[in-house]
This record gives sequence, structure tokens and C-alpha cells, in this order.
Amino acid sequence: MFSSLLTGLLAGAMTLAPQVGQGERWDGVYSYTHDGGRTAGGSPILVTWRLTLKGGACEFHGEGFQTLETFQCSTHATPQGLEVRFLRYPPPATGNRFGVEVYKPGAPLFTLSRLEGRVLTRWTGFVPDEGVARSPAPYLKKVK
Repeated sequence: MFSSLLTGLLAGAMTLAPQVGQGERWDGVYSYTHDGGRTAGGSPILVTWRLTLKGGACEFHGEGFQTLETFQCSTHATPQGLEVRFLRYPPPATGNRFGVEVYKPGAPLFTLSRLEGRVLTRWTGFVPDEGVARSPAPYLKKVK
């Protein structure tokens, strides 16, 4: 009886371990700066996107050329890494700063994976610029 109880507890712990490990190993701040060149007047077209993951909380913030956006997100472990989904705009907002609901709760934004020590980003529902590739590439980089 004791051995079956111990086996059950160990099996439960092994089931939980990857989920706990997934969240912990992704905690940090990730950043990507999109360089869109220059305007006709010579001003730089730069937008920096920052993903903050800490203890299960997820926030995505973009700031730069004609961009100022913040929203909460959720993360979901996948066999390849981590999927980031839209959760909500900061309360009491129901849309972006123009009142437009660009994303629906639960909509996939992008996925993160690791390859040879690099973080790869695969844009899905969120695209920082129409010119970026949809295949995995090292866009978001861990900065903290």
C-alpha cells in the first residue's frame, strides 16, 4: 500500500515538474526593436517591444514611432516552448488607445522557443511590421 501511494505521488510530481519548470525558465524581460528605416524627413522609425514574464504574469508593451501600446497576456507551455496569447487591455480600457479592439481574449500572438542558446520568436496573430518573417527567428532577446 505504501509503495502504491509513493508511486502515485512520484507520478504526480513528475507530471507537475515540466509545467513548473516551463514557467520558471521563461521568466524575465525580452526586447525587440523594429527598425523601419527613416521617414521622408529623416526621423528614425523605431518601435521597441518589451515582453515581461514574471511569476505567471505576462505584459507586452510597445513604444516608439507612432506606437504606444500595453496589454496583458497569458502564456501556455507547448512541446516546443511557450505560446503568448492576448489576455486584455489594461482596465478599464476595452481596446487600444483609439478604442479599437484589435485582439480578442485568448488570441495567439506569438510563440517562443529555444535553439542553441537563442530565443526564437514565431509571429502568429501579432506582427510588429508587415515586412517581418513569420518563420521562427531571433527577434525577442532576453535582456533581464
